[in-house]
Amino acid sequence: MKITHSIFSAVTLAVASVGSVHAEEPVDEIVVSAARTPLSLSDIGNAVTIIDNNDIAARQALTVADLLRSVPGFSVSRTGVSGSQTQVRVRGAEANQILVLIDGNRANDTATGDEFRWEFLSTAQIERIEIVRGAQSTLWGTDAIGGVVNVITRQGGDGVAGADGYAEAGSFGTRNLGLNGSTDAGAWQLAGGIERQDTDGANISRTVEVDDGAELSTLFANAKWRSDGSLEIKSALRYSDATAEFDAIDFSTGLPADSDSVNETSTLTANVTGRWESGAAGMTHSLSARWFDSDNESFANGEAGISSGAERLALSYQLDIPIGDNGLSLAAEHEQSDFRQRGAVVFGDPNQDQSMDISSLIAEYRGLAAENFSWIASARFDSNSDFDDAFNARLSGAYTLSPTLKLRGSIGTGQKNPTFTERFGFFPGTFVGNPNLEPEESLSIDAGVDASLFDDRLTWQLTVFQQNLENEINGFVFTENFEVTAENQDGDSERQGAEIAAQWQINANIAVDASYTYVDATEPDAVTGGDIDELRRPRHTGALGLSLAGFDGRWNNRLTAEYGGTRLDRFFPPFPTPSEIVTIGNFWLLDLSSQFTVSDALTVYLRGSNLLDEDYEEVFGYQTLGRAGYVGLRFNFGR
Repeated sequence: MKITHSIFSAVTLAVASVGSVHAEEPVDEIVVSAARTPLSLSDIGNAVTIIDNNDIAARQALTVADLLRSVPGFSVSRTGVSGSQTQVRVRGAEANQILVLIDGNRANDTATGDEFRWEFLSTAQIERIEIVRGAQSTLWGTDAIGGVVNVITRQGGDGVAGADGYAEAGSFGTRNLGLNGSTDAGAWQLAGGIERQDTDGANISRTVEVDDGAELSTLFANAKWRSDGSLEIKSALRYSDATAEFDAIDFSTGLPADSDSVNETSTLTANVTGRWESGAAGMTHSLSARWFDSDNESFANGEAGISSGAERLALSYQLDIPIGDNGLSLAAEHEQSDFRQRGAVVFGDPNQDQSMDISSLIAEYRGLAAENFSWIASARFDSNSDFDDAFNARLSGAYTLSPTLKLRGSIGTGQKNPTFTERFGFFPGTFVGNPNLEPEESLSIDAGVDASLFDDRLTWQLTVFQQNLENEINGFVFTENFEVTAENQDGDSERQGAEIAAQWQINANIAVDASYTYVDATEPDAVTGGDIDELRRPRHTGALGLSLAGFDGRWNNRLTAEYGGTRLDRFFPPFPTPSEIVTIGNFWLLDLSSQFTVSDALTVYLRGSNLLDEDYEEVFGYQTLGRAGYVGLRFNFGR
């Protein structure tokens, strides 16, 4: 493999530098998305990042995508201002190769190329985010070959009832409101909330200063009931409705230009899970149903354009069997996906309905009996209505050398099925699907170290990774009719690199953190026969953070500097000039948040973004927001 000797040397030196350090064992967190059952962080062989509600409050980031900019391995590409299409990539993988779960429900949109709609996920209703990097297809199926982001919304509990909310206003005509509540009434735990975001926005295109605004409404509801015995039933629902103005491509320049164009999107996720224990052996049964529904419509000059939608129903059963300190999970799943596209008949008919179903069998063994070593082996068999049967496997391990030092590694295969859009999508004059596409297949390996120093006041994580991808789908292949289609590429695409993150609590009032990622992502070049860099994958990304507290912890400040490295993109000049690869320059984003707790019930906060007023683009031709400031109040009653 092409992971360089210098990267492995860095891991060796890192291990040597802390191997003799001893301190109290840190509190071990429980992670629910790195295996088929919740596990202690010390038993997990993958690189894991956890963002809790305290981290979210400190950053005051409006969207989850903004939080992910500081997570090692991640890069973000937004086509313009708030509400614009946002893509997130991890370790050089494509945007639809990272799986997003919301309260355990697969939330990637089948109607929009299996990508998650990051622009519509705010932070206001979220309790915790678990990020597991590396191959996860064996656990969660297609879409998970790069990693998993598990979003956990607010839950009732703690034996109390309460409510909290916020109101803020600021630059670009921004007005945001949110209200959440929860209660714990005996066997019932309930939580819910509603949020409204509204902004006049700013200009996206390089020409004609006309603002593009956006609106987003979101509501969620969670419920859990537990009997006096061994039965527990949980349900979760989340609905979002969004409207976003955008600038369409002007075919006379090949660049976005001011236009009366609007996207309207609604998404619903819902699930219910029953869990019960049986017998003295402690076996646990879980039965769940998960539902996803989306509608996506575009309008130009008030007239409807192409629209798409998706429905997905997944049913699953899992049996967890304790074997001493070890564990075995056996699961069966069935998923039915439906895709629809509608539009005017112009030089072809885009109107269609497609469907696909997958039946899966999963087995996972967790070897946890050894004092300092744990390992997880899993396998998955998929029977797909549209593709050949697939088998994937994964093996991970974690070895605790001392309470302050853990070595870990994982290797796994994965499969990403072609999307409905790639196979059947039709956009007159621009794109025609290819129903003969084959699934993408991957082999991923990573190795790393987690360590702490100075009584756990300094913690850091280092990981090296490599992924080989076969049959990568290229969605920009020109046909004889001068349209674009999708095709599997010959040869292997390779993604490799290293990521590091560190946090240092200098004293009770001062903390610093940093992250850095190096990614080398290449794909075969059909013209030269060699390899070329993949698009929108910056080779270098990173972040620096400084947290300051005062007045006995009532005043908290956070300064974050995020670096986006140089990246390549594709520009389509006016016909008949062929497309060309262009370079987008690097940039620094400086954000500042400050909050003061007036009382247990009231917090006042300020947030400033892009304080250096950086003029930058993440997607070629699409301008982003300049310097902005916001002020808000956060209310808390009983939580």
